[in-house]
Amino acid sequence: MLLQVKSAEFRYGDVTIFKDVNLEVNYGENIGLVGANGAGKSTLLSCLAEEQHLFCGEIYKKSGLTLGYLRQNADFRSDRTLFDELMSVFDSQTQLLEKLNDTSKKMSEVHFDSQEYRALADKYHRLSVEADVQEAYLSEVKVKTVLNGMGMSQFRDRVVSTLSGGEKTKAALCKMLLQRPELMILDEPTNHLDYKTLDWLETFLSDRKSTLIVVSHDRYFLDKLCTNIWEVSHQRISCYRGNYTKYKQLKEEKEENQRRQYEKQQKEIAKLTDYISRNKVRASTADMAKSREKTLQKMQLVEAPQSEEKPPRFKFSCTCEPSEFPLTVNNLTLGYDGKKLLENVSFQLKRGQKMALLGLNGVGKSTLIRRIAQQNPYDLGKIIFGKNVQMGYYDQENINLQGNLRVLDQLWFDNTRMSQTEVRSLLASVNLGADDVYKSVASLSGGERAKLGIAMIMAKDCNLLLLDEPTNHLDLPSREALERALQNYSGTVLFVSHDRYFVNSVATVIAEMADCHITLHDGNYDDFVGRSLQATQQNVAGKPVSQTNYRTPKQRAEQTNRNRRIKELEKTITDLENQIADLENSLTDSKVIADYRKVQEVVQQTEEYKRQLDSATAQWEKLLEEQ
Repeated sequence: MLLQVKSAEFRYGDVTIFKDVNLEVNYGENIGLVGANGAGKSTLLSCLAEEQHLFCGEIYKKSGLTLGYLRQNADFRSDRTLFDELMSVFDSQTQLLEKLNDTSKKMSEVHFDSQEYRALADKYHRLSVEADVQEAYLSEVKVKTVLNGMGMSQFRDRVVSTLSGGEKTKAALCKMLLQRPELMILDEPTNHLDYKTLDWLETFLSDRKSTLIVVSHDRYFLDKLCTNIWEVSHQRISCYRGNYTKYKQLKEEKEENQRRQYEKQQKEIAKLTDYISRNKVRASTADMAKSREKTLQKMQLVEAPQSEEKPPRFKFSCTCEPSEFPLTVNNLTLGYDGKKLLENVSFQLKRGQKMALLGLNGVGKSTLIRRIAQQNPYDLGKIIFGKNVQMGYYDQENINLQGNLRVLDQLWFDNTRMSQTEVRSLLASVNLGADDVYKSVASLSGGERAKLGIAMIMAKDCNLLLLDEPTNHLDLPSREALERALQNYSGTVLFVSHDRYFVNSVATVIAEMADCHITLHDGNYDDFVGRSLQATQQNVAGKPVSQTNYRTPKQRAEQTNRNRRIKELEKTITDLENQIADLENSLTDSKVIADYRKVQEVVQQTEEYKRQLDSATAQWEKLLEEQ
C-alpha cells in the first residue's frame, strides 16, 4: 500500500466539501477521480499532495514514498531552456558519464602494468556497471522521446518561463514523466492535448505500469488506463473497481439496488407503524404492538437514494430540409501571419452527416470552422452553402456572449419572437435555473457559459451546426447529454473536439487535417483508429474510403522513405548501445586489461561508437519532427 486516507474531512469555512472519507491506494493502481464540477475533486488531490490540510482525519504514506503532483494550471518556473530543465532530471547520470569519461582518459595516460592503472580499471568497471543499471547513456534519448511524444519538441530551446500557461503545464508533465515518481497525482493532464498526444501518453503510462490518481474528463483516457474509479458526490467518495465504463454500469446497479431496498424497507416501516398505531392502546394486542415497536427501533435504516442533479436536456430542432450538400468547400487556402494552414482544400458535407475535424494542435481546425461560420463575401465560390441552409455556430470562446447582459436578456434579445416564459423554460432545460437567469453573463462559470452558448443555438431552427470545442468546460453528465442530443439531431454537423469519446459517439465522418490538406475517413473515431490512422501515418493505401484531398505521389514517397529511415535509425541506435555496453564490459576481462594496446583500441572504439550514437539520435529526432 502506498497511501491510506482515514476519516478525512475538509471544509471551506462552514461549507463541507467532503467528510468520512476512507481510501487506499495500492501499487500499480490507476485511479480515476470523477464528479460534477465543483464537487471537490481538485481539493481532494491537493489534500493528498499535502498542499492543503484536512479539517480532520489522517493521511498515511509509505515510508520514503516519491510523489509527483500536477495541478490543472501548473506554474512551472525555470530560467533554463526546456531541454536543459528536463535533462536536469538525469543530473546524477550525467555526472556518472563524466566520471566514466574522465576515468577512461586517465587510463590512457598511465602504464597498463602499473598499480594505478589496475585501480582505474577497477573503477571504470564499477562505473560502467552503474551506468548500465541507471541507463545513463539513454538520458538524452528519454528526454527527446518525451518531448516528441508530448508535442513539445519545437519548444526544446525555449526558456521555460517564456512558455504560455498551457505549455508550462505540458512541460511540467514532461518532467514528471521523466522523474517517474512512485505515485503521480494528475489534475486534468489531458486538457487540450490532441488525439495523437493523448494516445502516446496513454501508451507511455501503460507501458511503465505507473501508479496514479487522475482527474480527467477524457473518458477514453479513463477507460484505457484506470483500474479504479473514485466518485465524489454529496460530500462522500464512493469507490468502484474497473474503468469508467464499468463504473457507469456498477453505479447504475448500485443505485437500482439501493432504491429497491429503500422502497421495500419503507413499506415495511409503514406496515409496522400502522400496526403499532392501531394496536398499541388495546390491552389484548399491546404486547405485540410493543414488540413491533422494538423491531422498528432496532431496524437499520437504508439510506434514501440521493438524487443527482439532472443533466441538461439539450435538443436541436431541424424542420427545414436543406439541399443534398449543405456545405461545399472548394479550393480553399487558409493561413495567418505567413503560416499556411490549408492549401487548395476541397470537400463536401452531405446532408445528415456529422463530420469531426481531427488533427494536431495548431493545424487550423478552429480557424477553418470560424472561417466557414463568418460567411465572408471574400470566400464566395470557395465556401458554398446549399439552398435553405440555416446555420448555428458555437465558438469555444463564446465571443457572441456579452458580459454586461443578464443571462435572461442575452438569450431573449437574440430571440425576440420568444416569450419570457419560453426563454426561462429553455434556460432551465440546460440547468440555468431561476437563481441564474438574473446573473450577469460575465459572472458565469465556464460550464454555465458553455450551456448558455448551446442554448443560443437550441433557440433557433438550424439544419447545419458548426461547433468548435462544445465540450470544453462541460462535466461528464453534460457531455453525455450533448452526445445524445447530437445523435438524435437529424441535421448536419461539422465540429471540432478533443474529446475522443464524444467524437466516437457523434461522428459519422472523420476529416483529418495534416500537412495543409484534409483527408476524409468514413466512420467514427474507432473506425478511424482501427482502419485509417496507421495507414495514414505510413501512407499505405488501405480500404477505399471517402476522400477528396490526397498527398501528392512525391509527398507519399517522401513520407514512406522517412518512415523507413526512422526504423533503420532505431535499429542502429539499439545496436550501437549494445556494442558500447559490450566494449565497456570487455574492460573487465583480465586478458584485455593486460594488453595496453588492446585497451587503447577498446577505448577509441567506444568513443567512436558514442559519436555515431549521437549522430544517429540527432537524425532520428529530426525525422520525427518532420512527421
